[in-house]
Amino acid sequence: MILIMGTRNNTMIEINNTSPFEAVHPGSILGEELKARGISQKEFAGMIGIQATHLSAIIHGTRNITPGVAAKLESGLKDIPAEMWLRLQNSYNVDVQRKNVKTSRLVSGYSIREMPKAALAEPTSKPFYGDMLQVRVTIPAADRELFELLAARLGWKIE
Repeated sequence: MILIMGTRNNTMIEINNTSPFEAVHPGSILGEELKARGISQKEFAGMIGIQATHLSAIIHGTRNITPGVAAKLESGLKDIPAEMWLRLQNSYNVDVQRKNVKTSRLVSGYSIREMPKAALAEPTSKPFYGDMLQVRVTIPAADRELFELLAARLGWKIE
């Protein structure tokens, strides 16, 4: 089976050259902000009325920013509103869930992250067909219907 992948905005889709994203916890952003302002964690925790250990846990990503904490962060960092901290926390939560969904999908008994590159796709003898990348994909017969559905949704052509 040969898979021809179309391009979007003249950008090639390289199956074997994908890397998973890392979700960024808002606490790491808070830590960088305090460092840039020259404020110690202990000093800032005292300023906003929370325990230094609680603030440290947020900065290290082991505790989340709640609406109450966001309001306290706003009181200490006047130019950064509480809503921004909550949006950052929400974005982090969504990114973590997306990453979990991506890594839980199974293809031929492997998770996508564990899939040997050669098992997913290999270039054909003529890798380019016009402005399209052409690869050969080997999949178990039982996965063919799922693969065809995926290809149709992505606009890929199967020959």
